[in-house]
Amino acid sequence: TEIYPLSLHDALPIFDWDTSSFALIDDQLVARNMILDKIRHYKNDGDLEKSVIIVNGGPGTGKTVIALHILAELSKYTNNGHGLNVQYATKSASLLGCVKSKIRPATRILFQNVTSYVPAVTEENAVDVLLIDEAHRIGRTSNSQYTPAARRTDLSQIDTIIRASKVSVFFIDERQAIRGAEIGSTQMIREAAAKFGARVEETTLKSQFRCNGSDNYIDWIEQVLYNQPVTSKFESSDFDLQILDSPQEMYNRLVEQDNVPGQTARIMAGFCWKWSDRLDENGDLIKDVVIGDFKMPWETHRNFTKTPKGYVKWYEWAYKPEGIKQVGCIYTAQGFEFEYAGVIIGPDLIYNPETHRIETVKSATRDPMLRNAPNEATMTYDDYVRNIYRVLMTRGRNGCFLYICDENLRNYMKQLLAEMKE
Repeated sequence: TEIYPLSLHDALPIFDWDTSSFALIDDQLVARNMILDKIRHYKNDGDLEKSVIIVNGGPGTGKTVIALHILAELSKYTNNGHGLNVQYATKSASLLGCVKSKIRPATRILFQNVTSYVPAVTEENAVDVLLIDEAHRIGRTSNSQYTPAARRTDLSQIDTIIRASKVSVFFIDERQAIRGAEIGSTQMIREAAAKFGARVEETTLKSQFRCNGSDNYIDWIEQVLYNQPVTSKFESSDFDLQILDSPQEMYNRLVEQDNVPGQTARIMAGFCWKWSDRLDENGDLIKDVVIGDFKMPWETHRNFTKTPKGYVKWYEWAYKPEGIKQVGCIYTAQGFEFEYAGVIIGPDLIYNPETHRIETVKSATRDPMLRNAPNEATMTYDDYVRNIYRVLMTRGRNGCFLYICDENLRNYMKQLLAEMKE
């Protein structure tokens, strides 16, 4: 009973995109090989032993590309003469929509939402290898207000995933937790694995390939956002971070970058403005994000049955060219990257000159999920806001342009940048 791979060239026809986007290097290759080795090892008389693999990795470490690479290879493996049942799942509708837009129609069955594995739908151990991307977004339950009574379950969402699969691989970054309903953590995964008697293996991706590979930039961002001593430094040649004095100037620069062949740029913001679910009197999107004379619409509201002309659906904002005309939020940006990212830091994040600390302002958010985040929980509103801006500010490969609504915070971060260059 052997599990054997075809060549990568033979494995990749699942996808319609350029196979160069699947190139793996450094830590990515190590993680890929470790996962494949574990799957080969977890055989017992022709079956895979129930196991859980946790892959930890920060922004830009290649979690998604590793998951898709493994899927492309394992979908062509055989186990005892039969094809392995391998599936990729994520909660991110935007990421799932992007991936499905680039694969051959016959293979779309390999891609699922994480809510798909409830006992009423999926038998125990029905999936040989289940790859869970953006595992930090796993919810408390797979039930929703729309779940039929016959499909509801008492199991947690992590439980349903591990129950449904022989080998489950969780790709996770705990500092990308952004809302109270999403509770994915390595500790919860370990606890769920123990319930099912699954062995657990972990690995960590250390090298990141976004932000021009500048670990120092990401370290600097984390030190600033989380009020840590700012000791890291990065060169402007390593990563182009600019703090601009108007959102319009920022947007103009992003459009220039988006017009460069082969490049993408997007503008994003904290959820501090209303998201209109109706059109204006001309049938156009309402420009909800208003800062002085600057006005832009959010990504198209999910309640619209018909997308206004010239725009795209909310989950297409990140990967279709029309997205440059709208402001994205954390829910559509997470999981994506662009050559240049523009971020509006809203009034939910300020600098207090008396305490000399960056603080969060709960009254400034328009996100009902954050507004109702309990302060006594493991994660609080304060944690989520800092995590959100960490995610948004690490979407760029080459650079990030910032506009900061709070003048004190804008001046403080400009000062930090100036001191770093001295």
